[in-house]
Amino acid sequence: MQIKRYEVANVQEAVKKIKKDLGPDAIILSSKKLRGSGGGMLEVIAARDLDFTTNAGQNDLSGNNEWRIEQDRGKSLEDLASYLKNNFEELKRLFQDLKNERYMLTELAELKDSMNTFFDVLGLKRNRTGCVQTDQIYYNLISKGISKEKAWKAVEKVKNEFASGQIENVQAGLSVIESLIGQSLPFVNHSEKEKRVKVFIGPTGVGKTTTLAKLSAYHALSKKKTVGLITTDTYRIAAVEQLKTYARIIGIPLRVAPRKDDFKQSLKKFADKDVILVDTPGRSSNDIVNLKKLNETLRSDIPFESNLLISLTSSRESMMEVALRYRIFDYDRIILTKADESLRVGFLWDVLDRISKPVSYITNGQNVPHDIEEATPQKIARMIIGNDLN
Repeated sequence: MQIKRYEVANVQEAVKKIKKDLGPDAIILSSKKLRGSGGGMLEVIAARDLDFTTNAGQNDLSGNNEWRIEQDRGKSLEDLASYLKNNFEELKRLFQDLKNERYMLTELAELKDSMNTFFDVLGLKRNRTGCVQTDQIYYNLISKGISKEKAWKAVEKVKNEFASGQIENVQAGLSVIESLIGQSLPFVNHSEKEKRVKVFIGPTGVGKTTTLAKLSAYHALSKKKTVGLITTDTYRIAAVEQLKTYARIIGIPLRVAPRKDDFKQSLKKFADKDVILVDTPGRSSNDIVNLKKLNETLRSDIPFESNLLISLTSSRESMMEVALRYRIFDYDRIILTKADESLRVGFLWDVLDRISKPVSYITNGQNVPHDIEEATPQKIARMIIGNDLN
């Protein structure tokens, strides 16, 4: 096989060069945008098979042809080596991500799920149970966004109860599965001593500042606790002003701490407070450099509870990406936001099962101090099965 790498402005230019260099039978192996190219240049890798058996039945491989083949082989090896060298850092990052066995198994499970979908399309419905009710439950779960693997396991658990007559109809079967989901989810252990300092982290636009304001009002007004607010988010002036407004209305102090020393000093100033809530700047899950800087800023001698905020409007893949990238904070709990904007959340069962962290709160609107409630596994199970989002 002969492999060549091209840097081109668009796919049309690539096709023209590939046909000229490698012939009409060449194929494109990969294409991607080049980082830092400014003008949106593309890297295209193409290849063609070397035909060693031209004119079958005739031995027409002359010395010259053999030399050409060996030359092509050498050239293809050079191109391949160049390609691997240029992409070494990207390959290194991918292998690092795959290091964690749990997430590698996740990828394999998703591949298996895709294969099941493929067979369903072909009409090979391997997951049919032979029972009308359990088939209906299975496809009901799939329609809610639950993975085929989890839907099938759930149906397997109630199938015998249908056969014995213990479950009368589909709705009763779904209620049983709702209970199974609730029992499988991690929960907040309220018997453990609450930490005074609570830090809120998460990507841009997930609703950290609004959630912080809601919880400030909850602790100060409902629980009658003394509360201190700290924000390390000086990147968005509007966010600081918004928190200042909330703090003034609720009647609690706010300190701005952009640096690590400021953060430590703010914690000392609030030593007399029952609860200290900390807002942080939103970061993309791909912004590893600034995530590490934020993690360094938050380190102190005082133990704190870290809460990762995840939007329910995100996809399964986005949720898992956020959960994976923010692991450097060793977060304790999850807060689910924007439940009022979600249509179906069946995939949440898969996500929470893989994250293995309890959900403490669910937000379902912009109203402060309302539109937030404490989460329980049973509440989340109702959301997954019954679309109980409000």
